[in-house]
Amino acid sequence: MTSFKDPRSTMRLSYVSLVASLLATMSLVGLGLASASFQEGWLPQLLMAAVLAVLTALFWAGRLHRLVVKLFRHMQTSEIEQARAHDRDVATGVLTRRVFIASCERCLKSLAPATGYALILVDMDHLKQINDAYGHDMGDAALRHLTTVAEQVVPSAILGRVGGDEFALLTECGKPEAARQLAGRFLTELDRTVYHAGRPLNLSASIGIAFAPDDSSFFGELMHFADLALYESKRNGRAQATLFETEMLRDQKQNRFIERELRAAILLNELELAYQPIVTGDGALYGCEALVRWRHPARGIIAPMDFIPIAEQSLLIDLLGEWVFRQACRDGLAAEPLIIGVNFSASQLKRDDVVSMVERVLFETGMPARRVVIEITESVAMNANENVLRRLRALRALGLRISLDDFGTGYSGFSYLRSFPIDSIKIDRSFVTKLGASEADDVLITALASVANAMGLSIVAEGIETEEQMLLARMAGCKLLQGYHIARPQSWSAIEGMLAGAPPTEAADSAAA
Repeated sequence: MTSFKDPRSTMRLSYVSLVASLLATMSLVGLGLASASFQEGWLPQLLMAAVLAVLTALFWAGRLHRLVVKLFRHMQTSEIEQARAHDRDVATGVLTRRVFIASCERCLKSLAPATGYALILVDMDHLKQINDAYGHDMGDAALRHLTTVAEQVVPSAILGRVGGDEFALLTECGKPEAARQLAGRFLTELDRTVYHAGRPLNLSASIGIAFAPDDSSFFGELMHFADLALYESKRNGRAQATLFETEMLRDQKQNRFIERELRAAILLNELELAYQPIVTGDGALYGCEALVRWRHPARGIIAPMDFIPIAEQSLLIDLLGEWVFRQACRDGLAAEPLIIGVNFSASQLKRDDVVSMVERVLFETGMPARRVVIEITESVAMNANENVLRRLRALRALGLRISLDDFGTGYSGFSYLRSFPIDSIKIDRSFVTKLGASEADDVLITALASVANAMGLSIVAEGIETEEQMLLARMAGCKLLQGYHIARPQSWSAIEGMLAGAPPTEAADSAAA
């Protein structure tokens, strides 16, 4: 069988061969004529040479024609296969983002007045955890299963992969509520346990739905609206479907307003920090956790939960994080040997700039790195990739300590404590508040404290609200304590007073910790 590595090169070579053959034939004819001119009866020989030349040329022309036709067909087949390969996602076989968008735009342009279409945006929940726990082969199997379920539930839909773990379907649908019911059936089917390589695969997804033409007849707007609805599904606990509503646009405008105002507040130094004390078992002040507060000149107190998530959606979190870290270092510098805890978000740890920022601020303020603890939530740790781990190790190499906050909420297990670069853990308040009321939580905290102490980790019981909880936490082995029963978040001047022997202030902090 002929092998065609480069059809165009082969065609060029064939044409060269033909020309060379014709030239060779003409040369033979010329030689024949030359030799015939010295011999008698040269005319018959000349005619025979001419006939031979014509037959030779026809032979090569026919061969070249067959080769060209074969090559042309091969090129057509190869180009079609390449086009198909670029049209389909390698892992799942569904349409790529580019082709999906083009297909949907053509469909919406021909939309009949009485026809409705639902754009269903699907984001698989916890794909990274599947990849980390079982490998990318299992992750790809999960993606393929999701698309299989989508094709079974909505066989007539245009289906494409629009992101790493995000898929979209465009399907004809009578009403928005019918689209939500369709999404509900999809989630039900997806929830059924399947097996890959002998392992159970339990999947869930978050869904956002936009409807044409009610919401918009333009695909770009539909994608934007479906994405806003998808965000609502994630914010409300995942594994659910949400229809787009116009209020979401108002929320988005409100978020943009907060983002602009927050940027100005950072640049004008209008934010402030409150510090919640952390004490030892005998009540001595060990350290404090820095908590950002925003007193808006017109809107009053804006709670952290209302502006930090907005900052995390943009690079503004880097600016906010640097302000908090610098202010905490400035405040705590003269309070030797008090430990200062500063919260870092997952968004900050996604960029290498976080290490250089910390190093720069420590140098500018003169704060010793050994007195700073970076607090990250357990969910951040569970979703950390190798780049995030590398940055955390680099921060520890500077001398800072890493604390795992809200421990126990992510079901990470004791083995996680050995592999993750941490120096201390904070037991989530949901366990601490049940001390004395739940024997299981008493045992859990005792076990956590035993493991942490054996590994040389500090353990903090946060959320202490009663004297009984404080006593039980100490009996369980928690050497550091934090909570409203001990002290509410304080101004820095109140912390300085505590260092001088004054009791903590009784005034309640005006924003949630």
